[in-house]
Amino acid sequence: MIDQEQKTRLEKLTRHWLQQGEAWAGRALAPLAVRFDLCGRAAGQYRSHPQPLVRYNAALAARQFDDFCRLVPPHEVAHHVVSQLHGPRGARPHGPEWQAVMNFFGVPAERCHDFDLDGTPVRRQRRFLYRCACGEQQLSATRHNRIQRGEATYFCRRCGEPLRPVQQEI
Repeated sequence: MIDQEQKTRLEKLTRHWLQQGEAWAGRALAPLAVRFDLCGRAAGQYRSHPQPLVRYNAALAARQFDDFCRLVPPHEVAHHVVSQLHGPRGARPHGPEWQAVMNFFGVPAERCHDFDLDGTPVRRQRRFLYRCACGEQQLSATRHNRIQRGEATYFCRRCGEPLRPVQQEI
C-alpha cells in the first residue's frame, strides 16, 4: 500500500498542477482537497461538489508510483480547471477544454490509463430487472436506488414508456 511519503509527494504534485492550471486560467482557482480512498480500476477521480476534491487509488499508485505521478495528478487537476472555468456541467469531461489544459501541461490528453490491474479488487454494481412495454432491461443499483427514493424516472429508449421494477435483483 502507499506510504506517507508517497501520499505527501502526490499532494505536492496536485498543488503544483493546480498552480500550473491557475497560470493557464489567468486567475486563482479554488483549492483542492486530496484523498486516497478510491478503489477498483479507476486511478483517480475529480469531484466538484460539495467542495473540489481529487481522489486517488492508493493501491494503483503504490504499484506504479512514477507513472502514476506523471499521469494522474495533471489529469485530475485539468478536470478541476475546466470545472472552475466552465462550471461543473459546462464542458464534456474529456472534451476540447480539458484537452487544451492537458496540452498546456505537456501531458498526453488520454482518457484512460494502462496501469497493470492484475489482482486489483473490483466491486461490481448489482443490477435490477425493469420492464417496459417492449421488454425487460437491467438498471444499475445507482439508478434503481434513485427510482426507489423518488428522485428519478427512467424511460425506455425504444418505446418511451417509463421503466417499472420487476423487484428482482440480477
